[in-house]
Amino acid sequence: MVREKEYRQLQTKYEEVTTQLQQALRRIEEAQAQLGAAQQRIAELEAKKTPPPGFVKANTPAKPKRERKKRAPEHNHARRCEEPTKEIVHPIEQCPECQGPLSGISVKRRRQVIDIAPPPPVEITEHKVHHGWCSYCHAWREAPLTLRGAVVGQSRVGVRLMALIAYFRQAMRLPIRAIQQMLETLYQVRLSVGEISDLMRRTAQQGQTQHQQILEQIRTSPVVHADETGWRENGRNGYIWELATPSGLRLFHYAHSRASGIINDLLGEDFRGVLVTDFYAGYNDTPGGQHQRCWVHFLRDLHALKEAHPGRIDVRAWADSVYALYLRAQSLPPDLPVPRRAKAAALFTQELVDLAEVFLLSPGHPCRTLGKRLIHFQDELFRFVQDPRVPAHNNLAERGIRPLVIARKISGGSRSPSGSRTRMDLASLTQTWLAQHLNPFHQFLLLLQSPLPQL
Repeated sequence: MVREKEYRQLQTKYEEVTTQLQQALRRIEEAQAQLGAAQQRIAELEAKKTPPPGFVKANTPAKPKRERKKRAPEHNHARRCEEPTKEIVHPIEQCPECQGPLSGISVKRRRQVIDIAPPPPVEITEHKVHHGWCSYCHAWREAPLTLRGAVVGQSRVGVRLMALIAYFRQAMRLPIRAIQQMLETLYQVRLSVGEISDLMRRTAQQGQTQHQQILEQIRTSPVVHADETGWRENGRNGYIWELATPSGLRLFHYAHSRASGIINDLLGEDFRGVLVTDFYAGYNDTPGGQHQRCWVHFLRDLHALKEAHPGRIDVRAWADSVYALYLRAQSLPPDLPVPRRAKAAALFTQELVDLAEVFLLSPGHPCRTLGKRLIHFQDELFRFVQDPRVPAHNNLAERGIRPLVIARKISGGSRSPSGSRTRMDLASLTQTWLAQHLNPFHQFLLLLQSPLPQL
């Protein structure tokens, strides 16, 4: 009975499989018939197909997708987590919903909060110096007190506070009353406006050695930029003279005169470098004899000439020719040998003279004034071609003197010769440190702590 039952089950399963196989074969035959009809229809359509008109562009093969170039590590500026100075752990042991115990506890995420600690009040240190009577010498003897590196002279303000005030005044360009309010708000220390000014004067006096070193190094530099701007001292007009070098030296000097003797005294008789300036006549008789005039100033005047005469084709053509000559001189490769550079400078100078002489015999012509300037300064326009260290512009001095120009517009100048001297000396130190990528606060602190500061 058991075998007959298994036989009937196998017979039933065989019939089901056979039925399914027959159905699958029928579906395959139907699919083959549909595929044949589709292929026939495609062949008919291809036979009727006409070529596209001439204005239709042919399909271009798709370009292979290039792999994205990864940036160098130094160019990735994504914000990274800082090194924590304090850690607070937020543990969890029970489920906040059902109060059940938790397992597999680990750090899920981190969140950093950057803040500053409450500023501490000012630290006031009182030194109690004892003394005693010597019965042998018959004199009072006092305990030695050495405050070197803590204060400057007899000042009651320490060097750290002095460095902070100088940093706020010079690097941050804060007014004295703003510094006074900030010190009182953050550190609960009250200093008068006069005391802050006196601290600035003491800081400048401490930096006289560095200031003199800056001047001596500038006088021996191969390239020096110079510029000047107006400044008022107690309501009287004067001028700030600036000397700057590509190596990061900056020097500012105040004088009541704008005569050439000021720049000559600053450079010294032994100056043999290249002086880069604008076309001011005060620089015409500088020592050394090597000079580079600023092409940016001249091109600015050239652009103003074209705007003043928009309908003059000859003016525009002449200005474009001078500008094209300048671009050709700028495009020389930096590794060109010195003899070829000298020859190229001579050729550019001669070509410039030829352009300038076109309108010299035409009185009243708009280009005559700039042409005369080119003739006058022909030997001082292509010094940058002869020496690749020399730039064709005076942007270094223009940018260096800008902070004092802004200070003059805000404050109106200084009130005394001492104030002008302090302002110039501190500006020389601060701008030199900034140009050399040094922190002015740290440098002021080193300056005040050292009896003989070195640059």
